[in-house]
Amino acid sequence: MSGSASAVESGDIPSAPVPNGVIDAFYLLQNAEALHQSRLRERLNIGANELGALQFISRLAILGRDVRALDVAHSLGVTSGATSVILSHLVKLGYLTRTANPRDGRGKLLHLSPAATSAVSHTLDDSQSVLSLLVSGMSLREAKRIVVLLTAVTSALDDGARPAA
Repeated sequence: MSGSASAVESGDIPSAPVPNGVIDAFYLLQNAEALHQSRLRERLNIGANELGALQFISRLAILGRDVRALDVAHSLGVTSGATSVILSHLVKLGYLTRTANPRDGRGKLLHLSPAATSAVSHTLDDSQSVLSLLVSGMSLREAKRIVVLLTAVTSALDDGARPAA
């Protein structure tokens, strides 16, 4: 195992740049993800915040959790007024429905329409199929190293996004 791989596995991320193409590969991955999101927005004829709302609602629905407008506002980092505009547009396009919250009767729960569910899940299914093909030939050792690396990168990005105390 190389020194940089053991540093990643131990959680000690080296501060000096590693000239092995990994950082460049992460940037290429980010660019590919951005282009993928752009194509999906274009296909659905919606903006970035609207797509973010659909994806957030989809993720929570998969987990069996209720979604309220306030949850979407927090996820997107926008005001309740902006969220109202975003959600109203998604309802108008037929991508979203609202139902009364059975817990209080006043609030509304958000649900993807069948059309939105199909569009979001179709895109996710396509991506997962391609990724499954790519990783199917990996050894368990290779897979573990990649999982450790991606987990460390995710943690570093999460920690870097937190405001200083």
